[in-house]
Amino acid sequence: MNTELLRRILLYIDEHIQEKICLQELAEMAGYSPFYFSKLFTETMGMPVTGYIRIRKLQYALCSLLEGKKVLDVSLMYAFDSHEGFTRSFTRVFGSTPSTVKKYCISYRVPEWIVPDIEKRRMSMEFDGKALFESMHQIVFEVLRTSLEEAAAGYCNEISITLLQDGRIRISDNGRGLPLLKDTHMSKAVLDKILAGHPISSVEYAEMGDFSQCSMQIVNSLCESLQVNVYRDGMWFQQDYVRGIAQHDVICKELERMSGTEIILKTDKQLFGDMVFSVDAIRDWVAEKVGDKVKVVIEEEKELYNHA
Repeated sequence: MNTELLRRILLYIDEHIQEKICLQELAEMAGYSPFYFSKLFTETMGMPVTGYIRIRKLQYALCSLLEGKKVLDVSLMYAFDSHEGFTRSFTRVFGSTPSTVKKYCISYRVPEWIVPDIEKRRMSMEFDGKALFESMHQIVFEVLRTSLEEAAAGYCNEISITLLQDGRIRISDNGRGLPLLKDTHMSKAVLDKILAGHPISSVEYAEMGDFSQCSMQIVNSLCESLQVNVYRDGMWFQQDYVRGIAQHDVICKELERMSGTEIILKTDKQLFGDMVFSVDAIRDWVAEKVGDKVKVVIEEEKELYNHA
């Protein structure tokens, strides 16, 4: 499918996003049979046309929710068959229910539609596995950089990295802990500034390229789950995220424990599949980046980890 034709198709979908969009009308626009059009669209965009339309509708729906519209009204606005069907699709794509997103998502903007670079994709297909592996580990390295910055400032001398059996990874340090306070509203504002992100679709991710030195918001957005535990001034703070969106109010309890920050994350399976972290790759990065002023312990869990 040529680029100009694809642009017209994607623009048409956006312009009619609140309507029922059927495969037959798109195929007729393109001048192909429904079967051949579906084949070409999937080859070009990396997903079926029905899947693309559903994701696009949900992206617009997320914005409408943040504008204050009711979940039922939004489901009708974007031509979903039922409130329940909309909620199921929304939760499957974004990892959070519409009501959770409406309450905790800070901001979201519908991404501009993207015409993939087909030649670039064709030439790089054999390297996709390696690129995914490197990108997934880059997420870990970005988290580690925050601990190393704390160490460079003289507040942290030990970092612990544990690969958990369920595919998550736990990174903790004995630094000062993120600057959170008993005032949970203030703590929420701090965490929002550092970590709050938004779901990233596979189409968006495919065009991101190298995201080394990216923000922690992007890191959080690329995780299907991320939990942050902060220990500071005799308090324990906790927040859980799914694809960058907080799942509850900040938990704040008194707890006497050495200060520090702990992040437990699992990368988004929709983007990285069943790929697992490599202890060797992490050790190699640590050996290259970390000096002798901080102790780094790297281990693989023997029994499932349960946070008390």
